[in-house]
Amino acid sequence: MKSVIRLATKLSITTLAILFSIGANAYDHVEGLTCEGKKQAIEVEIEQAKNHSNTHKVEGLQKALEDINNHCSNNDLEEKYKKRVQEKTDKVTQITHELDQAKTKGNKQKMTKQQTKLIDAKQELNEVKAELAKFYKELEKNKSTNSVSH
Repeated sequence: MKSVIRLATKLSITTLAILFSIGANAYDHVEGLTCEGKKQAIEVEIEQAKNHSNTHKVEGLQKALEDINNHCSNNDLEEKYKKRVQEKTDKVTQITHELDQAKTKGNKQKMTKQQTKLIDAKQELNEVKAELAKFYKELEKNKSTNSVSH
């Protein structure tokens, strides 16, 4: 009996995880970095969901598209990307400071730990810088596409 209850619990947890990931996926699986890019990515996903007769996903994606149409601003997105870069830059600065302190104290264990953290923090910084660069590139592409079509 206990094994049946454990199995039912595991299945319930798995089912909930799948349902939450589907719901979250409707909003989070957007490839575009600009408002236009986000719209295009969602429109593609809506078509795919329609082709698979996934009405719940279509509804969620249509809500996401409506939210983007009503609330998305490239200026706000730019600020968000810049803020991420600043946060990661601050993190690198802080870890560098902690590493310097560990070196001053001669604490080899702390030095090793901070060096590892610094490598990770620099990687994160490079990723958000790349995301900001992609945003600008996509923004320029959208501007040139819009100026050609008008």
